[in-house]
Amino acid sequence: MNAEPTSISDQETPAAMVARFIEAIAWGEHKTVWELFSVEARNTVLKVASKRGMEEDLVARLRDATASRDEYDEFLSDLIVGLRADLAGNDLDVLQYETDPIEPAPGQARVVLNVPLAPVLGGVLPMGSVELAMEDGSWKVVRIVPQVAK
Repeated sequence: MNAEPTSISDQETPAAMVARFIEAIAWGEHKTVWELFSVEARNTVLKVASKRGMEEDLVARLRDATASRDEYDEFLSDLIVGLRADLAGNDLDVLQYETDPIEPAPGQARVVLNVPLAPVLGGVLPMGSVELAMEDGSWKVVRIVPQVAK
C-alpha cells in the first residue's frame, strides 16, 4: 500500500518526476503520461484537439472523464505520437534532468532537459524544459517548452 507523502522530503523530486514522464512517453505508457499532466495541461491538450477538429462532445467526455476506454486509448495514443514527434531527434535514454535552482513561484518548478555532447566536446546541450506545478501533493507537468535556436 502506498502512503501519501507526508512532507516535502517524502515527495518525488521534480527531476525524478520529469524523468518518469519522459520514460512513459518513450515506452508508450499513455495512461501514465495523462496522469502526470496537471489539470491545466490536460485542458490545454483538449483545447488544441478541439481546434484541430475533434468533436466537441468527445472533448467534453474526455474532460469529464466519461469517455469510453476505446476513446481514451485512441486519444492518448495520438497524444503520445505527438509528444514523441516533439522530442524527435533526441536520444531519450541519455537525457539528463537538471532542476532549475530558482523556483519560479511556490509550488512550481522547472526542469531543464539536457543532451550530453560527444565526449570530445564534453558538457551538455539543453533541448528544452518542463514546467511543473504541485497539484494534490505531487508534481504535475504544466507544459513542455522546446529549446528554440536563435
